[in-house]
Amino acid sequence: MAVAPNGAFVALACNDGRLRVMASDFSQQLSEFDSRSGVPPADVAWCGVDAVALRWEGLLLLVDPYGHWIKRGCDEPVGLVTEVDGLRVITAGGCSLLRRVPEACVQVYKPGSTAPSAQLLDARDLFDSGNAKADKILRQMGGHLQEAVQGCATAAGLELDVTRQKALLKAAIFGRAFVPSMPAGVLKDLTVKLRVLNALRDPSVGLPLTMPQLEALTLPVVVHRLVLMRQHLLAFKIASEALGGVGKQEVLLHWAAAKISASPAVPDDRLKQEIAAKMSQIERPRYAHLAAHAQSVGRRSLAIKLLEEEPSAAQQVPLLISLAKTSTSTSAGAAADADAAEDTLGRALRKAVESGDPDLVYLSLFAAYKTRSLPEFWKLVSPRAPARNLFVKYTRVKEPELLETLYTTNQLHQESADLALERALKALNSNNGSSTAGVYSRPSDDDVNKCISGLQSAAKEYAQCRDAGWQSKAANEAASLFKEQLKLERDTGQVLFVGLSLADTITTCLKLGHQRQAANLRKQFAVPDTRWYWLKISALAAAHDWDGLDLFAGERKSPIGLEPFLEVAQKHGGPREVMMRLISRMPDSRAKADAFEAIQCPREAAEVAAKLRDLDLFARIQNAVSANSPAGLAIAQIKERFQSR
Repeated sequence: MAVAPNGAFVALACNDGRLRVMASDFSQQLSEFDSRSGVPPADVAWCGVDAVALRWEGLLLLVDPYGHWIKRGCDEPVGLVTEVDGLRVITAGGCSLLRRVPEACVQVYKPGSTAPSAQLLDARDLFDSGNAKADKILRQMGGHLQEAVQGCATAAGLELDVTRQKALLKAAIFGRAFVPSMPAGVLKDLTVKLRVLNALRDPSVGLPLTMPQLEALTLPVVVHRLVLMRQHLLAFKIASEALGGVGKQEVLLHWAAAKISASPAVPDDRLKQEIAAKMSQIERPRYAHLAAHAQSVGRRSLAIKLLEEEPSAAQQVPLLISLAKTSTSTSAGAAADADAAEDTLGRALRKAVESGDPDLVYLSLFAAYKTRSLPEFWKLVSPRAPARNLFVKYTRVKEPELLETLYTTNQLHQESADLALERALKALNSNNGSSTAGVYSRPSDDDVNKCISGLQSAAKEYAQCRDAGWQSKAANEAASLFKEQLKLERDTGQVLFVGLSLADTITTCLKLGHQRQAANLRKQFAVPDTRWYWLKISALAAAHDWDGLDLFAGERKSPIGLEPFLEVAQKHGGPREVMMRLISRMPDSRAKADAFEAIQCPREAAEVAAKLRDLDLFARIQNAVSANSPAGLAIAQIKERFQSR
């Protein structure tokens, strides 16, 4: 059984010696031929879609759809290969093509043919011989001239003889000069394809194709086959001329790989220059494939040199890493081999950083980390800031212990201190990540102790850094504050101090009446007097401890003055009597008079204005009250006394 090239028919050689041709779905029998042979054929093959070939030992029989047949002797074993337009008969000594004579060729070469294409060919011959009858033939053809041009062009494409091809092409070009509406590119494309076919049919190439076969295969497939046959020059020319440059890179890559394999004695520099000279003929050549091939044949140094020309970091970096991993004994010794691998890893990391692709940087980092000791790894990574930052970012999340070891090993005190501080704060906030939004969750005592330990470690590391004395002191004080807060919670039994600032801790103690503990915190952390006064008066006012506020105002001279006492009392709604006592402690001044006036004490305000002998102030206070009111009468008496002095 054999299927036709177009898939429409099936030829069946039956046991009864008959050849039956059916539709591909076996729904209809199209023809039947009786071979009158009791021996089944050894092979069945289609000759295009025009005939079926049956082969027996020493005999080849061709049968057409109408039952006509011809036979041909076979003195040696043959192989039958169906083509789209014929049958290829392959023997040990050669290859023959059996096909039906194309209709276009019949129209031209049939004796006595009056087809337009035949007339155009005759006209061209007459023109070449200088016979004026050529013009007469052209005139007689009239509207059939374009048909004649197309017929000659088609026949030229189907013709296998080069001389006839040239004659038919000349006739087509001659006729086209009188058919301006016909596109010029048709004949140009045909000429290019004929040049390709004639080159393929050359015995040195050995790929005899016809025009229908070329169109069925397509030029890219032909180029690929030529590459596999190592006909690189012809493949490159076809890709350049017939395909507009498509496929040139694939051809050159295959050629370069073959050259690498065939040139084991050529020095790496020279071979790289020869390859680069050829690859420069194409735009953005890819060297990664060649580097991988060079690596596979043991040319590691050549692979590295080729990768330097690779424009794509995504192709370049993985191969450099692979070369570093498979560093072989081509170096002078073990030490030289390690240096070569280090240099290759350095190249890979540099290229990854230059590309700006974090995935490539991580790929290089992990490869270096797996193959190098920690000091060597950090020596490789630390000079490259982007790579270093990415590695630090990864280890902070995934392996903080590794980062701590790395900083400690390399005596990076600043970085180690920052890491310890970060871990301390993370321990303190470990419970807040899962707490309800907006609700503070107190850390456990273990977390607080971890935080204290981390802060002490950070302070120790900061102490060994230049210009980090303030950070060391701040970390120590923060650790001490957490210790005091834990102690306060144990002593008072109130779990509300841990996590507060120093100011809030002192304020909370004062609000709850823990005066001794607040004073101890003030002394231990050297809280300035000004800050202490503000914290204490704010806490007393917030707790509505007005007696305590008044008592505190009279203890000693306030470093912040008495105005803040009055402000906090007013803010928290202090009684009028308390504010009067606070104002009375103030020295005589316009501010004191204004304060009395603000709390509706005009008589006291007038007393202050009188003592200051400020007539304008006194007049303003007197005018603000009714003259017949008790306050107005009292102010009038003060005025009389003031004027009598």
